[in-house]
Amino acid sequence: MISIETAKKLEDLFLVKAAIMGKKLESIGGRRGVMEILSLSLAAYKSQDYEKSLKILEPLLDAIKDHPFESDGAVTYVSISDEMEWALYHYFFQVPPGHLVKNVSSICPMDLIFRQYILASIDFGDYTCAKNALTEVVQWNPTSAKCRLLYAILSSAEERWDELLGEIICCMKYVCRSKDIVHCFQYLKYYFIRKKMNKEALFCSFLRSRYSLSNDVFMDILHDMVMLIPKIGMDYMNMCDEEMEESCKKLGITIGFNPEVVAVAQRSYEDAFLAKEYEKANYFAEVMADLKTEQEKKNALSLRQLLERHGAQIS
Repeated sequence: MISIETAKKLEDLFLVKAAIMGKKLESIGGRRGVMEILSLSLAAYKSQDYEKSLKILEPLLDAIKDHPFESDGAVTYVSISDEMEWALYHYFFQVPPGHLVKNVSSICPMDLIFRQYILASIDFGDYTCAKNALTEVVQWNPTSAKCRLLYAILSSAEERWDELLGEIICCMKYVCRSKDIVHCFQYLKYYFIRKKMNKEALFCSFLRSRYSLSNDVFMDILHDMVMLIPKIGMDYMNMCDEEMEESCKKLGITIGFNPEVVAVAQRSYEDAFLAKEYEKANYFAEVMADLKTEQEKKNALSLRQLLERHGAQIS
């Protein structure tokens, strides 16, 4: 058990390191400047100007070089910018007795910086830089599904399909947003197509409809049906969700949100509400609503129903 005196010394040391980092960020406008740079880089990325996106990040990357937050035997430094991901960290990562964990996100959101840098690097085609930064981003934020999805994106870009499957399975342990689980099933579809497991590919494509009401997603599913049904043959009408779920489960793929994640969201909401931290409680209520609502959507439409509606026309 850590002593009060030792804890105070570590806290004082953290304040010193925070001040050092704050000083380093002054050249770009402090934390507000960090967020402005990230916003500009993201805008360039969305415009598909990946080189510009990386160029915008350069002064930010220079500013965080030689940062003072090096983990050691007494303190682990993380950068977890999402409240739900912070709750998941406390659930999945047990802190040893006598050890402190300090979240530096409020000082400098390292996870957001490296995530944006990796995204732009992958689409720019600089896979080496992306791969090097991936290790760092997951160390900063090990419970971020968005960060772990970057591994799958890079694996897909480099056509390392077996690694992609492993990364998606790991990502789905922590996923807590409907948009992210949609991406998980999208990359699983790519995996199954490459493995010529066309029924499973079609099923994973369909699963996105359980977690998104986007017309673009639905049209993409129909496009996949056009492509995959001829490869499956006429027995596609005998496909059922239960059969495909079992096939996926044999590979370790969870069909839906991890129940542990749902429980963490519920408990975090209750703790915040009882503590009268109503803004925080409202945040977790929104997370729960996303999880619950999307879970309920799975009963709205089955793969068999979708095939019956559109399969005859497609084949």
